[in-house]
Amino acid sequence: MAYQVMKITGDVFGIALWDSSWNSYNNCYLIKRSGAFILIDCGKEEQSHELMAALSQIGVDREHIRVLIATHGHKDHTGASHLFTLAEKWIHVHDAVRLSPKQQEEFQKMDSCTGEIRGLSFTLLGHHTEGSIALYDPATHCLFCGDHICFFGEKLPQEGLLTFGAHLRVKTREFVTAWSQNQEDRHKYRFDVFVQGLQLLSSYKEIEFLATGHGPVLRTQIHDFLNSLVSATDNPTT
Repeated sequence: MAYQVMKITGDVFGIALWDSSWNSYNNCYLIKRSGAFILIDCGKEEQSHELMAALSQIGVDREHIRVLIATHGHKDHTGASHLFTLAEKWIHVHDAVRLSPKQQEEFQKMDSCTGEIRGLSFTLLGHHTEGSIALYDPATHCLFCGDHICFFGEKLPQEGLLTFGAHLRVKTREFVTAWSQNQEDRHKYRFDVFVQGLQLLSSYKEIEFLATGHGPVLRTQIHDFLNSLVSATDNPTT
């Protein structure tokens, strides 16, 4: 199927858009708030039709989207922004350069390390891209972390987009552990900045759902999972 839609909790929906060129899902998230809708990320431009079909399945028209927030500036998160002509659009200033000239005119810029947009708190992570952010919704305890942690290329489980994802947790911890022990990769891929981002994510104590930029959404014991990733970084090789 070209896309999957699943209710995560309350008025939060996950939309996974299948990308055959990458053999992965590109995720977007919809939050109903005060009679309007917030969209977090919007997929590639060429996924516009699938995104509109997914929104229609939920009963939402493009005109209902009043806020669009990009977790970062890559095209699989910003490409379909043109669809939402009535929405105020946001991206961190450090990633504005990744947008097209027209998008740069349309998007408002976050220019601080922390803040709030429409009831969502944001935190600059700055690892995947210089302007990568996480968004936390205190009303639903959903943490949207973009691609700081993501499950690129992973299949969706039988139960759908939302899962406990035990094997994904183990796989991610093993990846982080191996990375922490490789001095060349630690330097090349800015491991210290990644760890700082993990620590910022784990500072949210009441997370119930981890919504990433690609693949399954994790439920329950999220703080424990994030802490396990932080602890996996504690003993680097010298």
